[in-house]
Amino acid sequence: MNSTQRPGPRAAPGSTALLIGSLALGWVMVYANRSLLPPLLPVIGGELHLSGTQRGAIASTYFAMYVVMQVPAGMLGDWLGLKRVLVAMYLVAGIGMLAIGLLAWNYALLLVFMGLHGLGAGAFYSGAYGLTVTSVSAARRGASASLVSVGMAVGLALGLVLSPFLVEALDSWRLPYAVMAVPTLLIALFFVGAVRQSPTVPRAGGGYGIRFFLSHRDLLPLCLAAFCLFYAHWVLLTWSPSFLFEERGVSLRQAGPFAAVVSLPTLVGTFLWARVSDRLGRKRVLVAVMPVAVLAILGLAFFTSTAMALVCLALYGLCGALALNPLVVSWAGDHILASRRVGIGTGIALFNTFAVASSIVGPLLTGWVRDATGSLEGAFYVAAGVIVVGVLLALLPREAVRGEVVGRRAATR
Repeated sequence: MNSTQRPGPRAAPGSTALLIGSLALGWVMVYANRSLLPPLLPVIGGELHLSGTQRGAIASTYFAMYVVMQVPAGMLGDWLGLKRVLVAMYLVAGIGMLAIGLLAWNYALLLVFMGLHGLGAGAFYSGAYGLTVTSVSAARRGASASLVSVGMAVGLALGLVLSPFLVEALDSWRLPYAVMAVPTLLIALFFVGAVRQSPTVPRAGGGYGIRFFLSHRDLLPLCLAAFCLFYAHWVLLTWSPSFLFEERGVSLRQAGPFAAVVSLPTLVGTFLWARVSDRLGRKRVLVAVMPVAVLAILGLAFFTSTAMALVCLALYGLCGALALNPLVVSWAGDHILASRRVGIGTGIALFNTFAVASSIVGPLLTGWVRDATGSLEGAFYVAAGVIVVGVLLALLPREAVRGEVVGRRAATR
């Protein structure tokens, strides 16, 4: 018999504000730690004599372990409480960062410790958005998710800007990881007092409704659309500093900050699209905005001037994956709660598993394209084509409003 999860009582406004702020802070460090790597890839590759494919494998190793942790973290969160799992695994992420900074003396050890860091960070998505979705009403779900997602854009900019300066100041690509491990571990301890415990969900047969989730007529195409949307994000996040440095004449010190141009427009898009989708519907907004991201990536590959590259990066920031993430996760959350057949932690984790699976393929395939063609331009054309497929997939799911699927209840299908 499948378990039924009903949203618990809503928290007081002050408590909810502290929760949202804490989770946003958590995303700041997750993304700051993650985005340390892209500006460092030329330095790491030069010191360790790595090919483009091997450089891409560093990011893919992080994301592979990040993906591996998604469903176990969600299921454990539903069983033990989302807070407990979030805190424990955030500590693991901090330990992984410290190990990279102090012990990653060769390529093999770098991959091992990067994987450990990714494993710890992989629990945060289901915990952060599981707590968000169950703490606010459907009418405010997109707006609340956008506030949490602000931390992604801030962390992305922070990591890309700090990375080249830290490596120059410390004369090492490893030590910046040790430096960033300190606030990561402190934030994990901060969560103990700032994040309230979530209600647990009893163990259920059928793998917590995983089979039901994967056969859901709305969630499955939405998951596949998210895969396509985020594919381009991981390609740009990992490779845009190298592209600016190696193919557009930007200095290594400037490449990280230039790539961070996406961040400010992302903040605008994060608030704008989520709030508009609360009023006009998730589907309508997503299908309208994703084609703009396609144009931005095509422009990045087509134009050769640095100024136009920055314009395209800014446009992608406004309409790309991070800006649309609150919208898509709220849409998935609407359907998950409406189904009442799967725990919110497990459901959010399954959704994100599809989205982040593209992170394993994207950086590695892009490195291979670079090795094969001598340029990253072709990889950006591929990324634009993948988003086009995502637009078509986004046409298939139905809207879900206040816990009920438009037309009939999900639980009766």
